[in-house]
Amino acid sequence: MRKLSVNIDVPAIGQCHDFLIPANMAVKDVISLITNILVSEYGIAGNVSDVTLFGKDDARALRTECSLVQLGVSDGAKLLLI
Repeated sequence: MRKLSVNIDVPAIGQCHDFLIPANMAVKDVISLITNILVSEYGIAGNVSDVTLFGKDDARALRTECSLVQLGVSDGAKLLLI
């Protein structure tokens, strides 16, 4: 299984993190995976279901039904989770 190394900026906690994400995983599942990790790591409370993943280079929201590869996200991409 091919994985992508992506850097995700999370302004809610004021930090950036590197993640290895399966390249064919749907963006909605990527968001779920990342939010679950952040909730367990930082004890973030509140509604984490209303978050969106953006490309930092072009500020476009990533379509949740598509995979990272389908959207042209490559290794080393910088993303923003809001």
